[in-house]
Amino acid sequence: MKPIAAIAALLSLSGCGYLAERGRDFGDIWRVEGSVGVGLQANVNAGELVHLGVGSSRRWSGGWAYGIATSERRREDHFPLSYAWSILEPEVQGLHTLRIGDDARRPQHRCAVLFPGALGGGALSKPPMQYWNLEIGFMALGVGLEIGFNPAEFLDLVLGLFTIDLGGDDDPQGRARRSLWIPSSSRPAAEP
Repeated sequence: MKPIAAIAALLSLSGCGYLAERGRDFGDIWRVEGSVGVGLQANVNAGELVHLGVGSSRRWSGGWAYGIATSERRREDHFPLSYAWSILEPEVQGLHTLRIGDDARRPQHRCAVLFPGALGGGALSKPPMQYWNLEIGFMALGVGLEIGFNPAEFLDLVLGLFTIDLGGDDDPQGRARRSLWIPSSSRPAAEP
């Protein structure tokens, strides 16, 4: 009974903050988003190493993405439509393109499928903790679903058990800086 009492004492000394931080770290690991709209697409993302997909969609998506509540309009194109757009608009070419928001005329994210973090283009890129997301998604018959798991955030949770904050997001300022996308500093934002 003594080990249980020792653990209870440690948790009570650390306060509710420790448990709340671990709960947020657990929520940061997952992505579950639903969509409604038009299109037929399936995609798999292995972090910023590979973005594979077929089809296209125009949809409203909402849910939970790695600790952030989401609600946005998306236009996403994969092969073969993305290939056609690359021919018609060479300045926005990419085999995977993503437009976010109501007035997104140019892709904020575009990539050549392999190594999108290094070879991609657009006005947005992934922050370091979002670079490792493993995701699968589909859109069919007006509804869609995207689910994901972030191994870097899982490591942040495990290290957080020992009060090591890999993601730098345990304090309120760190939580406020969390994002799914950041403006690409090396590329100018696309003009509408």
